[in-house]
Amino acid sequence: MELLLAVDKSDASIKAVRFVGNMFGGDTRNDVSVTILHVIESLPDFLVQRCADTEAASAYREVAQEWTANDREAAERLLAEQKQVLVDAGLAEASVQTLVVEKEARPNTEKVVAALAIIEEMQRGSYAVVCLGRRSTSPVGSVFLGSVAEKVLREAHGKTVWVVD
Repeated sequence: MELLLAVDKSDASIKAVRFVGNMFGGDTRNDVSVTILHVIESLPDFLVQRCADTEAASAYREVAQEWTANDREAAERLLAEQKQVLVDAGLAEASVQTLVVEKEARPNTEKVVAALAIIEEMQRGSYAVVCLGRRSTSPVGSVFLGSVAEKVLREAHGKTVWVVD
């Protein structure tokens, strides 16, 4: 069975990783393959190109590229840590893959971009299950799903989705 596990730095995401480890770790008979996915955002180039001053545009582009490179390094560390949690729980190291997806995003659109990237991977792969944490920063967050989880559920169309809180 192939499982897509979408992670970020939230507590709910960490709980989702532990949940998958508890479900499938220690059972040497299981044939589960887990892909741990993390989405990073990069600044769209057209935002930098709007600057009329070519020197400033070049400086902005450099800052944007550095920002994305730093996010990629942090994502790789996060994925390595979460993979180790699954391995420590008993999953075979070879059965856990990691995937960083970079998507262009305007400022303040990261939740939509993350949801779209998870949905694209969910539809592209042959995953039997998609697992992600539910987090919400709204005052009524304890009642409703987080916006990313809600969007993924809406687009699941025949996929099994586990939302961990």
